[in-house]
Amino acid sequence: MWDIIVRGSINGAIFALIAVGLNLQYGVTRILNIAHGDFLMLGALITSFLFQFYGVNPLVSLAISGPTVFVIGVLIYIIVCRKLVRQSKSAEELEARSLLACFGLMFVVQNAISLIIRYNPAMQLSTARYLKEPITILGETLELNKVVATFTAIIISILLYIMLRSANVGLAMRATAQEPTGAQVVGINISGVHMISFGLSVLLSALGGSLMSMIIPNLSPLTGPTYTFIALAVIVIGGTGSFIGSLVGGFLMGYVYYATSKMENLLTMPVVYAFIIITLLVRPKGLFGR
Repeated sequence: MWDIIVRGSINGAIFALIAVGLNLQYGVTRILNIAHGDFLMLGALITSFLFQFYGVNPLVSLAISGPTVFVIGVLIYIIVCRKLVRQSKSAEELEARSLLACFGLMFVVQNAISLIIRYNPAMQLSTARYLKEPITILGETLELNKVVATFTAIIISILLYIMLRSANVGLAMRATAQEPTGAQVVGINISGVHMISFGLSVLLSALGGSLMSMIIPNLSPLTGPTYTFIALAVIVIGGTGSFIGSLVGGFLMGYVYYATSKMENLLTMPVVYAFIIITLLVRPKGLFGR
């Protein structure tokens, strides 16, 4: 039982961080970015590259991988998504168009990462050997890197919550998500808020990837969609637009994911599917959905 709580929290903290980013971006912009998990792999790749070739501390690399992917996300929004937002006549039309556009974006990012790793095989090695010292928590012996990654993910989530509650940009995001017309009337630059939200979303995904690179044995360009789907599952369980829901749903998914993989690894994703179906049938708006 304790091993599920302790080890499940490791996955749960990172799942929550990834889901918070996607939930924030979808709630503000209504863009369905199914390439979200691929930016996680991009963040992991940057951290692995800096660690393998330059010896940069993986925690320090968060200050590089996050802003780098944020800039990439902003450029993608300006080049691709902004036009979709302007041309779409309804939220439903935007969701459909963005789904197709981000589907193509997913393959672009995946193939770019595959090419980089093909010509630099050493980059496929993760930073998992960093902080390998054992530590005991509630009777469970863990590597120190997993504990550090877990608490770092929690701290980042808390800082994001504070920003959304108190900073001007956070208040603008909340206003845009809840009442876009009213936000525009009071002078909020909707397009600018959308751009920042998209960039912040992929930044959080990249930070999650950087932390994941500390606890997984290797990198694979094809695992991005798995994390995208897990993030979507967390949002369905917690509720669209709910920050607390993403945190609670992330940890619940972490416990379920670890407990299932402990019994049979092949059952993890089917169980995730089952949780989504049950949630949609019992509570369509999620645990904390409005």
